[in-house]
Amino acid sequence: MYDGKIIFIVLDGLGDRITPQLGNKTPLQSAKTPNLDKMASIGITGIVDVISPGIAPGSDSAHLSLFGYDPFEEYPGRGVFEASGFGLDLDDDEIAFRTNFGTVEEDGNTLILKDRRAGRISGPEAKGLIDSIKEIVIDGIKFKTLHTLEHRGILIMKGDGLSAEISDIDPHATNVPVLKSMPLEKATDFKAAKRTAELLNKYVLAVYRKLKDHPINKKRVKEGKLPGNIILPRGASKKFTLESFKHRWGFNPACVAVGPLYKGVARILGFKLYDPPGGTGLPNTNIKSKFETGLKALEAHDFVFIHLKGTDTASHKKEPITKRDFIERFDREFTIILDAIEKGATVLVTGDHSTPAVLGRHSGDPVPVVIAGPNIRPDKVNKFDEISCASGGLHRIRGKDLMPILLSYTDRNLEYGLHPTNKSQRYIPHTWKGLRIE
Repeated sequence: MYDGKIIFIVLDGLGDRITPQLGNKTPLQSAKTPNLDKMASIGITGIVDVISPGIAPGSDSAHLSLFGYDPFEEYPGRGVFEASGFGLDLDDDEIAFRTNFGTVEEDGNTLILKDRRAGRISGPEAKGLIDSIKEIVIDGIKFKTLHTLEHRGILIMKGDGLSAEISDIDPHATNVPVLKSMPLEKATDFKAAKRTAELLNKYVLAVYRKLKDHPINKKRVKEGKLPGNIILPRGASKKFTLESFKHRWGFNPACVAVGPLYKGVARILGFKLYDPPGGTGLPNTNIKSKFETGLKALEAHDFVFIHLKGTDTASHKKEPITKRDFIERFDREFTIILDAIEKGATVLVTGDHSTPAVLGRHSGDPVPVVIAGPNIRPDKVNKFDEISCASGGLHRIRGKDLMPILLSYTDRNLEYGLHPTNKSQRYIPHTWKGLRIE
């Protein structure tokens, strides 16, 4: 029924480190996962340096690598993926940023970042704050801010002569000053980049002045909560194109995700998007619905990507027990994916990066991977976790190695050197023409 078809499941931030709260085990080691362990016992396992050993991936660059793109050569910046996931197609005179609400305190003339997520502000409070800064014009340049999920948002900067070759405002750390955006040293148009950075700095300060005494923030402070009194833009990027996933790998792909970033990466690569009922992008998401939606999509597609965010959210909140519990809930619903393997599907489960709960942020630790399907040569590993998978038959590979491996396991790959003009040696491209008798 599913012969030759692939289900590609990413548990965001899955990898972890040993955790004292869990008896010096990782959350994945500590979790009861009979279904994932069964998959490991019939499949092949390994560990993945999603970008390269020791490099802590961003979620956008990580997914590009997992889908077989080179983040060192094909990464345009995060903002455009966030915008795409929200259904926005950038104009040539627009720059997109991913944003967070943050909490800052004044120290003389310096703003010190105390929390990068403003206590994970969300719902009506986040929307109310966004409404007060929704559209701002500075020196003729329009700044439009949109709320997406929890503390997250998108900033669109629109006007003539703008450059995306600027640094972030977000320092990606706390108890340090909010950064001043600067032009990149090797900017192709340094003058435009300098002007863009200066305008972005003006915008961030204007937002701070509007938000610091906002009634919603005053109420939050009174309740002992962190105020969302600043916007932290990062990942400046402009309109761009990448080779489609179908053209690169030959699959007709679909995506089941909720978070704008993951939908955005998939949309730009040409995936058809499916919205799972009850999907939230949070630990309380309806996992069963995501799996059911993915299997339904597999009827019309031969490659289905399913994304789950709960593991990463728990890690960022430094809650290893919540992460373990989410993994166990994932495993309980995983039986229908095991059934799909029985029906001929090739299934891959991995993470896009490690987010150790003891650390609360992404790290350079590799993530575990397991692949099972009709053509797999199984190894001797029978437990799915970071330590067990390190002994697996895939050994230690890079994220961009996974797609060629999946082509091989689904008998789609070409022999290397079969055709000298087909440098990728991936599959028979649809652009090749058959010889016709005239």
